[in-house]
Amino acid sequence: MKRDALFVAGAFIVALAFRLLPFEAATQGGLRLLSPDAYGHLRRSASVTRSFPHVPFVDSYLNHPDGAVWIWPPAFDLVVGGLTRLAYGREASLFDVAAVSATVPPLLGALHVVPLFFLARLVLSRRRALGATAAYAVLPSAVFWSSFGHADHHVLETLLLLLFLWAAAATARRPTPWGAALAGALLGLALLTWQGAVFVAGLALPWAALAFAPTAPILGAAAFLVAGAGTWLSLAGQPVPFSFVSFGWFQPVLVAALTVPVAAWALTRGPRRLVPGLILLASVAAAVPNAPRLLGAVSRGSAHLVTESGSGIADDFADGGYLSYPPEMLRLIGECRPLLSSPYFSSLKTSVGDLSPGLLLLPLALFFWARTGLRAQRRDRVLLVVFGGALLVMTLLQRRNVYYLGVFTALALAETVSRVRPRALRPAVLAGVLAAVVVVPGFAALKKIRAYAGAPGSDLLDLMSRLRLLDPPPVDPAISPELPPGTIPGVMPPWSMGHFVTALAERPAAADPNAYGWRRHCRLYTTPDDAEALQILTAARCRYVITADLRSVLPAYAAVAGRGGIPLAATFSERIHRSTSRNPAPFLTLALDSRTGSRSAEGRFQPQYRIWRVTASPAAAAPSSR
Repeated sequence: MKRDALFVAGAFIVALAFRLLPFEAATQGGLRLLSPDAYGHLRRSASVTRSFPHVPFVDSYLNHPDGAVWIWPPAFDLVVGGLTRLAYGREASLFDVAAVSATVPPLLGALHVVPLFFLARLVLSRRRALGATAAYAVLPSAVFWSSFGHADHHVLETLLLLLFLWAAAATARRPTPWGAALAGALLGLALLTWQGAVFVAGLALPWAALAFAPTAPILGAAAFLVAGAGTWLSLAGQPVPFSFVSFGWFQPVLVAALTVPVAAWALTRGPRRLVPGLILLASVAAAVPNAPRLLGAVSRGSAHLVTESGSGIADDFADGGYLSYPPEMLRLIGECRPLLSSPYFSSLKTSVGDLSPGLLLLPLALFFWARTGLRAQRRDRVLLVVFGGALLVMTLLQRRNVYYLGVFTALALAETVSRVRPRALRPAVLAGVLAAVVVVPGFAALKKIRAYAGAPGSDLLDLMSRLRLLDPPPVDPAISPELPPGTIPGVMPPWSMGHFVTALAERPAAADPNAYGWRRHCRLYTTPDDAEALQILTAARCRYVITADLRSVLPAYAAVAGRGGIPLAATFSERIHRSTSRNPAPFLTLALDSRTGSRSAEGRFQPQYRIWRVTASPAAAAPSSR
């Protein structure tokens, strides 16, 4: 309908406007991306720009001096790097790549409203589609994860989830092989965007067996073929971990394993058995030889997905990457914590502001959808129940899943309000009312988004650029192939700064947000012994070490290093960072201070960040422990 098309176009414009709210703050004093991970994507997208369509996976700049793998699949960086190359050419500057990186998320995020509208209209009603789309366009959690400068793959994940749900629901209404294949292909693309998208397969395949049994195996087969082909082309034979937490062969093999019972069930549900039989044989051939390591990876992955503790195995490492993350690190990451925590009223208020009152109404909406979904012709509503219920639980356990859950809180809000005197408000007025119901409690969250809260300061980014100018790296880090690991002297930063070092200082980092170097960096920053500090820096082949005010996290670092209870003033971090000497240790010389900082009680200026050169002659060292 023409009116619907105009409404969706208007919703896209409104959604885009809200996602551009931080533009002024993000570009004041130079473009800043929002998060450390955004700078990890920046570095990889710059490499794609130079060597399209090659996406680096084994990277000598990670986990210096050993090198390590990128945990992310290729799709987001392939999109950003490909668009940069198209717009600026192979020799595009890092600023050009950053500009494209910052601009892609709001465009993709605004596009979410298109499949959301048609999904809701198909499964629920036009009235609910109008309301859900209007609510989602201005929903703070959706705005935040797709805002200008938030150059992370989650925005593409959510778009692919919405497209998958739309295609799967349409196939449930009218089961066809081509519909199942399209839904499966979208699922495969999701797996090439985020390795954790295997949860979509885990939920979708059992539902598909119920909703369109004879053609359900085609969904799994298409997902396996797309994900498998993308993995094969991306890795080109490079060894990577077989793990839930890292991109690799685990994801397509798990899809094959999940397809086995679906194909077996389909053989009993229809007269045409050739296609399900062939898919069953192929799935068994892919899954059975990998069964032992698949079970181990699923065990580790399930623990990481729903708890903070991972497997609890120290340095669970293989093939250049983690099999599960250090549990102590996960406890320090806000996104990995439960959605609701003490004080519970305050966290509930914040969560309702981010996700709208639809968060509170979602259980009721799930009940409505489940009640009508019991009818065979409405199995598409069971799809909403399965994903909405699972994501509600996942988000309560780990708040990072809010970017998925926002889809369902918007649908729940529209579902519930549409049942209250449905004829009292015209659909267009209802859409406006629901948008207001989202914006009013979410106003504080939208203000934070506009202010670009949490973004790295210009001074920190400038400090990394100053280091690059002070000691220019010998090669362009975006070239392919890279130099062997350990060839270029590296930098030991606090782990959250690692991607700033590799992207902006253009040097290898000995610790980074992928958890590489985590335990080693905890030992360094909490050691009371200068000799141990020199030993760690020498073994890590670091020419520079960065210090900052780490007092809030040093007790946790000390516990990891087995130094619980150590006085903060005795730690390497505090002794070096607050020293008034340019040579606070025999092997360190001050290289750079940040221009921002604070004044002590005595009036002395304390830089926020400091970079020290390791001046002792580095002895030949074996690859360092993590």
